[in-house]
Amino acid sequence: MESAQKVTTSAYRKIAIGIAENIVSGTYVEGQKLFGRSVLASHYKTSPETIRKAVHLLKDVGILSIEKGSGVEVVSVPKARAFIEHQQQVESVTALQWQITQWARRQAEESAEMTGKIQILVDAAERLKSISPLTPYELRIAAGAAVIGKTADELRFWHNTGGTIIAIRRGERLIVSPGPYATFCEGDVFYLIGNDQAYAAAVKLLQG
Repeated sequence: MESAQKVTTSAYRKIAIGIAENIVSGTYVEGQKLFGRSVLASHYKTSPETIRKAVHLLKDVGILSIEKGSGVEVVSVPKARAFIEHQQQVESVTALQWQITQWARRQAEESAEMTGKIQILVDAAERLKSISPLTPYELRIAAGAAVIGKTADELRFWHNTGGTIIAIRRGERLIVSPGPYATFCEGDVFYLIGNDQAYAAAVKLLQG
């Protein structure tokens, strides 16, 4: 999975998980003394400092004990099992967080791309007055219109006209993809995509 490639775990935590897995599997048993840091470092092909961090992590959660002059001792198999389960949950949550972040990034990129395309289409509509199914119709909300203050959803705009509002120009501001809850205001110019019948129905609806 792509997400799994993005979820990283520090070297010492990976080794801690590996030691805990050996405890759960029975490779190491409760009361057993583990080798010194140098031997463990050689076994896991890492530095003694990384081993020190891994061992102290397992000590902090009650899996190992460290006694000066006595070495490292396995203390609890159940806690080793709980530690592994916790790490699996953390990795799963981290993977989900990464997936959501990537999805949000893609959504933002697609939204920006669509906004740019709609802007181009609206600009073209203002320059080209010849009507075609791909050129938006331009309609203005007149003073006193019954639709002022209402939303496209309240008017069931799409159901009643078959047209799709792709943008609203309000003063100097262009509202792209206004959605069903955009409110019609006096002086608004909105851009509609549809056929002649959709345009006629929209005019009739706006005139109340």
